Amino acid sequence: MVEPSRWTDLSEGEEFAGYRIEGRLGRGGMGILYLAVEPGLERRVALKLIAPEAASDEVFARRFAEESRIAASIEHPNVVPIYAAGEEGGVPWIAMRYVAGSDLQRRLAREGKLEPGDAVRLIAQLGNGLDAIHSAGLVHRDVKPANVLLGGDPGAEHAYITDFGVARNLATQSGLTQTGRFVGTLDYVAPEQISGEPIDARVDVYALGCLLFQLLTGEVPFPREGEAARLYAHLHDPPPAPSLYAPAVPTALDDVVIRAMSKSPGDRYPSAGDLGRAAEAALSGTAPSIPERTVATGAAATRERRSPGPREAETAKLSGEPAARRPRRPLLIGGALLALIAAAAIAVVLASGGDGQGGRAGAESGLSTAEQPKPKPEPQTLSAAQLIAKGDEICTESRDKFLRYRDPEAEVVPDVAYSRVLVGISSNAVERFEALVPPPSLEAAYDRYVGSQREVREWDRDALAAAEAEDPTAYVEAREDRNDTEDDRKVLAEEVGFEECSGSDL
Repeated sequence: MVEPSRWTDLSEGEEFAGYRIEGRLGRGGMGILYLAVEPGLERRVALKLIAPEAASDEVFARRFAEESRIAASIEHPNVVPIYAAGEEGGVPWIAMRYVAGSDLQRRLAREGKLEPGDAVRLIAQLGNGLDAIHSAGLVHRDVKPANVLLGGDPGAEHAYITDFGVARNLATQSGLTQTGRFVGTLDYVAPEQISGEPIDARVDVYALGCLLFQLLTGEVPFPREGEAARLYAHLHDPPPAPSLYAPAVPTALDDVVIRAMSKSPGDRYPSAGDLGRAAEAALSGTAPSIPERTVATGAAATRERRSPGPREAETAKLSGEPAARRPRRPLLIGGALLALIAAAAIAVVLASGGDGQGGRAGAESGLSTAEQPKPKPEPQTLSAAQLIAKGDEICTESRDKFLRYRDPEAEVVPDVAYSRVLVGISSNAVERFEALVPPPSLEAAYDRYVGSQREVREWDRDALAAAEAEDPTAYVEAREDRNDTEDDRKVLAEEVGFEECSGSDL
């Protein structure tokens, strides 16, 4: 029997729980992975040993045994099969299929980013695999490149999701463990995991959206310096549009990423498979192959069900319209105010742990009990001064980006790359404006102004569609529509009380 103190340095030829060790495959924050040979069958397996300190309480032991049994029952081509699980000398272990090849983290390290077609193909496979995990009642809660194994030939790899269930055993129904640590990796962690709220399968949808962004751009969605800054960004910053960072990415995929990374779980795709199908449809310009649905059960089941709100209805309407030009609409007709929670800022200080990016094993980063982030506050209406300050900040940042990329020649000659940049800028501005809740006295004026910003986004989308169709007449018309309403937008901004926005070219 191997003592727990030696679980990290098993050598070739040693035995653990009857498995003969051949070598070490990788290590993460929760455990270490060995290549081993199964007794009797003489087949190679990946043997995951869970850190004894991570499994020191009775709750973990009970959950580990139950959920390992459930995980072993999952059979899906995109899920690494689990053969057996148990405990040896106080060290829990899992034996799973050994996938010869590499993992997604190593591929990204080599290539930086993937072609949109390759990225979407892998995301669709992972979405289907996660659906199988969720339908068994498990939440993965640590979807990231290191937990995606790749088999097969380059360019036609088969993706396998691994390390599911293990992280779930370490936590309660919220994202936090009993010791105040949350399970997950900072670059892919959903807001509700950070704030300690109840979680379900939609935390994996969020992480899969983060992963899609990374595959398309070569960067994580919120590459902030410091762990607290990254956590804050997941809680408060609007989801980024990948086409802003990688001009080769079709803007249709922006909507997929932004929806998948919505702060509110109810605004995301109901299932990971839905996300994958939406990405495939966006890339091909078709509708998803099947209607959206929820497949999760047990602890993974969605904890809220509601009808699509006006914001989702508007998005669906826009995405369903043909690429042909829409008739110009008057700016001064107001619509319903579309708002999200403008959550108050909170300071998040990490105590211990890390990202655990190395190897194929899972990872966890922790918050001390005293430093756990406070629950997100209820929706709060901004004062007039707060609204004006935040709105002017959005306009200033959007104007600076616009002036940085503005190309007079590209305003009159169809330019796809330039058009994608402008769509990204206007889409990001709309997302941020929609996240502000105005005081009742400014609601009508603010609604009209935000409507004008949506019009800008639609004309930018029209111009992009014309550029992709190589239609110079429609392209110039869309640009003129956008610019001809500049004075109207300034008037609407003045009605709210904005200063920067009333002088903005956006």
